[in-house]
Amino acid sequence: MHQVQPSTARGQSQDADGEPPQHASLRSTTFIGLLVTQFLGAANDNILRWLVIGIGKEYVDKQHISAVLAVGSGCLVLPYLILAAPAGYLADRYSKREVIVRCKLAEIAIMALAVAAILVGNVYFMFVVVALIGSQAALFGPAKLGSIPEMLSPSKISAANGLIGLTTVIATVVGTGVGNWLSTEKVTGLYGRERWWISALVLLGVAIAGWIASLFIMHLPAADPGRAFPRDFAKQTLRDLKTLAHDRALLRVALGIMFFWTFAMLFQLNIDQFVEEGSKDFAQTHVTILLGSLVVGVGFGSVLAGAWSGGKVELGILPLGAGGLAFFAFLLYTVQGVLVDPAGAYTLSYFAAAIFLILLGVSAGLFDVPLASYMQDRSPPEHRGSILAASNFLTFGGMLLASVVYWFLRRPVDGEAYLSSREIFLLCGLATVPVFIYIILLIPQSTIKFLAWLLTHSLYRIHVYGRENIPEQGGAILVPNHISWLDGLLMFATSSRQIRMLIDAELIDTWRAHGFARLMGGIPIKPSPKSTRQAIEMSREAVAAGDWFAFFRKVVSVDRGSCNASSPEC
Repeated sequence: MHQVQPSTARGQSQDADGEPPQHASLRSTTFIGLLVTQFLGAANDNILRWLVIGIGKEYVDKQHISAVLAVGSGCLVLPYLILAAPAGYLADRYSKREVIVRCKLAEIAIMALAVAAILVGNVYFMFVVVALIGSQAALFGPAKLGSIPEMLSPSKISAANGLIGLTTVIATVVGTGVGNWLSTEKVTGLYGRERWWISALVLLGVAIAGWIASLFIMHLPAADPGRAFPRDFAKQTLRDLKTLAHDRALLRVALGIMFFWTFAMLFQLNIDQFVEEGSKDFAQTHVTILLGSLVVGVGFGSVLAGAWSGGKVELGILPLGAGGLAFFAFLLYTVQGVLVDPAGAYTLSYFAAAIFLILLGVSAGLFDVPLASYMQDRSPPEHRGSILAASNFLTFGGMLLASVVYWFLRRPVDGEAYLSSREIFLLCGLATVPVFIYIILLIPQSTIKFLAWLLTHSLYRIHVYGRENIPEQGGAILVPNHISWLDGLLMFATSSRQIRMLIDAELIDTWRAHGFARLMGGIPIKPSPKSTRQAIEMSREAVAAGDWFAFFRKVVSVDRGSCNASSPEC
């Protein structure tokens, strides 16, 4: 195994002198500053969103509540599509730290406008403000995600995304709860105007705290200072999408992220109506608890994905996440009966739904973190902003489509919704099944490698030394010792790169074993000149393609005192 020099590895940006910035730890002030900034920003976005939705419900009759939910979510999502190009430009052209700080200042001004909209009492004005905070979040996104691989080493990216995911979902729980609480008549009065100053203190206070937290982020040099401003937003977005599509692996990951957030948007919208349909005494707090169950599960799944990644980007976790999304969506469809009885008490069905939502959230975290980590780690530094902006465009395009589809599926037909909330859960589960199958077929080796990692780390305490010497790119030949049958499994499970192993053909003489070996990229060899030539040629092709090729040399224990010079073992 050859050693790479610690210079400009992929995922590191450079300063003016050509040197990469000092990599920070997960406990550093700069990363904690980013975490706090993200937490407060995500919380405030959700506070405003659900405050406006809650107030908006008071302005419409019951049959149009689904439309308020869809419009409120759409206003938050639409700016991501319109501003994808300038968001990528800002993240590449300027220091990502500077972009983050300026976005937090803009958040303060937008929250002041939100207070004015509540005082005016115009629901359309309120939705415009939601669109403005969506615009701020759209410009903030690529700089936030792009800063992670610049301030941290590649081995920390998965763990960092797990923590970002955890803080984001906790912020979503807090923001949703606080927003729904502020929207109640008991707290701020009818239409939120009687005690408007409570909403003002929360919205402006969180925004100012987020701006202060952003000041602790380290300076990050601009990736492409000479990039011109994209005056033609639509054409620039197309160019960014072409840049993303140039790398098929990144495009597949971006589509996976889009599917995840489309799925998440449908669930978030549907839980509100799921509780209302199953409750005799409906209150917004009943919705908050179930939403909280979902996002707490996402947080736990995000941290678990970071831990299971083992210091590398691990796509093998994806099938486990996708399978869980489908399975627990089906289980939610089976929840029947009253969720909250006329006395306001929670029923067994309510607790079952909460458990299923927690487990669904865990599956969501296992699905999202590997995709986000791969996108950040494998994006070229000079185009990272554009690629992340293009990914955001696809993601939020899917979320906007989810809002429209949800409104369509919930439209009134003969006084009843076209599809019930339970049927929408079933639809989500059915849509996830082909995604699960596609992932299994697309990355079979990564899937089996992760299962091998999970098995070996459950049975043994394993420590890997010198992982930093593994080259990020290029082929290599591994010649390990062969002491036990576990050698291949352990090497396969702990490697961050794809490995093709030379295998004795006699060990895979059945069609099942031979098919499994082909699936794993094994190279069979028989004791014949023709088979040896074929194995050598396949090995050369594997190394030339950038894969690792491994063959074991058997270690024989020999008593050297009893052997002679003519013995092959000696």
